[in-house]
Amino acid sequence: MNQTIFIKLFFGKGVISVITVMLMIGCINDLKISQQNIKDIQPSGEIQTFLRNGETRSYVIYIPSSYQKDKPTPLMINFHGFGGIASDYAQNIGEYNGLNTTANENNFIVVYPQAVIGPKGSTYWTPGDNGIENIRQNDVYFTKELISEIAGIYNLDKNRVYAVGFSNGGMMSYSLACLGADFIAAVGIMSGISISGDCEIPNISTSIIHFHSTEDNILPYEGNRNFQAVPDVINSWNNFNGIPSSSQITTELNDGRVTRYDYTGGNDGSSFVLYKINSLSGRKGGHIWFSEDIGGINPNQLLWDFLSNYSLDD
Repeated sequence: MNQTIFIKLFFGKGVISVITVMLMIGCINDLKISQQNIKDIQPSGEIQTFLRNGETRSYVIYIPSSYQKDKPTPLMINFHGFGGIASDYAQNIGEYNGLNTTANENNFIVVYPQAVIGPKGSTYWTPGDNGIENIRQNDVYFTKELISEIAGIYNLDKNRVYAVGFSNGGMMSYSLACLGADFIAAVGIMSGISISGDCEIPNISTSIIHFHSTEDNILPYEGNRNFQAVPDVINSWNNFNGIPSSSQITTELNDGRVTRYDYTGGNDGSSFVLYKINSLSGRKGGHIWFSEDIGGINPNQLLWDFLSNYSLDD
């Protein structure tokens, strides 16, 4: 059965458009199952909460040992997939897959926010901005308030706030690339996709890095009747960012098991980088947070090296 969600998109104070987001419940349930493919370990991480207008949301935060309260520090917001638990996700991605180590080595804060349980009976992110200033009913508004909350505790470089996400969290990050372009400097996607029609704002300039396997059976690289193909996503976002298709540079890595596509020269110097994972170590890449070195560099470091090139004040 398909479920149709109608979402009004807002940017600033102006209504932009109404989109129809098609999410197939069966596929979404598979996204929940796929979380177990990262690593089945016990939850950990201290849950933080904050309150806005009587509503509470939660998150797990990692502060690097190099953090100094007198120096503004970048922030990476990492959105979990469908059915995710922030403490599990922070342990899996932050500790087991080493993102917190990357944060420590490069001096940035990582926050792992918790999605609320929605009408589908599980935790998930809802792309789009419905204009409701309620942190439980609008995930774009929640993200703004989360940034404000963290900035009130730590010395945050608000020009260098980045959104990344896995699977459904990648959908949220793509939405923020459009609707959060005034407070998100760049975004990163791991095995995620952009919902067709979730951005209709021209002349944005949010740079994007995307990792995706050709063997992804949850959000297929070539797409299906419910989700766009990754090449179509690239074309759409290059159009939004004014990136010419003629700028494409293709690089083969890991003996041809990974292909990198670079697109540059967009609005305000924006770019798009895709890592197409054909296979790694002779095994299928799957629907995962990638952790095996690409071109001799860990994907977490590749992610940060890309994101850290961009700032809202550039």
